[in-house]
Amino acid sequence: LLAYIKTKANILAVVPILEMREHQWQGTDFTYPNIRIRMISITPISSNIECSHTKFSVSFMVFSENASSLEANQIAGIINNELHNKQFTSNSIAFALVTSNLVPAIRSDIHTWRSEVIMNGLASG
Repeated sequence: LLAYIKTKANILAVVPILEMREHQWQGTDFTYPNIRIRMISITPISSNIECSHTKFSVSFMVFSENASSLEANQIAGIINNELHNKQFTSNSIAFALVTSNLVPAIRSDIHTWRSEVIMNGLASG
């Protein structure tokens, strides 16, 4: 998923490619706005060894240091528009995503807003 969003021009127009990372990234050199991707759950659809379909939930968290929450909410909207109800293939894995929640921006600390796009998906391959 991370590799795929790094190819989307509408997302790249508002967040630099180097600021799209996995949630557990532990670096200290970053700028705002940025996107962090967190896998919430991953569940095989079948216990059959030959079945390669998996259900998952994922969160795209958007962080912004602007005085207003507007930037974080707008970027979350762009992510939603680019991924909701879309099917695509990335790294030989076929994905289908549907938005389950758009969480409006809240303060994550005194200087930072965080909005969130939570999606459910199916992966196969």
